[in-house]
Amino acid sequence: MLERLNSFLNWSVRVGRMFGIPISLHITLVFFLVPAISGRGLGLWYSLEWIVLVVLSILLHELGHALTAKRFRLTNLSIMLHGFGGFAVSSGNRTPTQSLMISLAGPAVTFVLGFLCLGIGAYGGDSATPGTQASTQLFLIESLGRFNILLGILNLLPSLPFDGGQALVAILNRRISEFKATRRVGHLGLILTPILAIYGFLTNNGFLTIFGLMGFLTSLMTLLQTGGVRFRESLDDRRDRKEVEAVNKRREEKTQAYLSEVQSREKQREEKERLRKILEASMDD
Repeated sequence: MLERLNSFLNWSVRVGRMFGIPISLHITLVFFLVPAISGRGLGLWYSLEWIVLVVLSILLHELGHALTAKRFRLTNLSIMLHGFGGFAVSSGNRTPTQSLMISLAGPAVTFVLGFLCLGIGAYGGDSATPGTQASTQLFLIESLGRFNILLGILNLLPSLPFDGGQALVAILNRRISEFKATRRVGHLGLILTPILAIYGFLTNNGFLTIFGLMGFLTSLMTLLQTGGVRFRESLDDRRDRKEVEAVNKRREEKTQAYLSEVQSREKQREEKERLRKILEASMDD
């Protein structure tokens, strides 16, 4: 039974390529059909259109990641769209700066798309006759704009697996290892994401609740797989780093004192040698 369930959840189908990047759809994408079943107050066909627009928005978001990775000559690029969004995959060595740019490229595309849709909806909505098909289409476009802006803001949450969390890992990776940076962001996610989930639940906003739960579970699983949950880890690391710095400083001071002593002795020898030569010269005279 479990094997069949795992086989079902791992099912996906490749639907094509864009810019040479393969794109696949995961079986969980059917979760987007829920708004269509409820109608969203627009009717079945408009709801299905809304779903298509949302999926295309997520695809553009992931293309932002993938094309930036392609610019840095990373390999094995691919995009998977699933019921909770999507992810872009790439392999190869990258610098923290490159990782940061790849992480932020997706939200950048999302914000541009969001403000563009809001502008189109606001500009066209004033001239469209209420109740007409044009008015409904403009309403969908404006709604898509609001959705993308909200999606962009939530994606910048400094928690795993969101883009904001990946960006924070890249920033921290400039001075600590990627492993430690990931764990620090994981602990931060355990603090922030429950607040988002609770707020979404209290305000009856399922989208926020799902985002919060997704972030909490991902952060928790990441920590459990890399050594467990230890909130004092950062403080312990900082204490250990200070101890190492203190030891290195004492070692450097001892080395400097030794070199100063050697230089002083060398100077004394040179002075004695100079005096000896002066005395010898005077005796010869």
